[in-house]
Amino acid sequence: MEEWYSFVRKLKDESESSYLTQQFTYQVFQELKRSRIREKKKFVERTGTEFESWALHLEEKYPAQLVREILNDDEFWKLTLKVSGVV
Repeated sequence: MEEWYSFVRKLKDESESSYLTQQFTYQVFQELKRSRIREKKKFVERTGTEFESWALHLEEKYPAQLVREILNDDEFWKLTLKVSGVV
């Protein structure tokens, strides 16, 4: 988990809006931790209707560019899936 927190701090430092970046990353973690993902393989690959609808849900609360940029960061995605228990 410390590795994940460290990576989130790095994302915050590189971001124009560090508070928003932190809030978004924490929400991603919490939602993944609570979610029951039906199509895990597709979700992990960031494809499929389940992932797309979840990403659109996040874009309702956060800027689309921020959502796509962070979700497409391979290191963040792999770490978050690992610490949230999805994989």
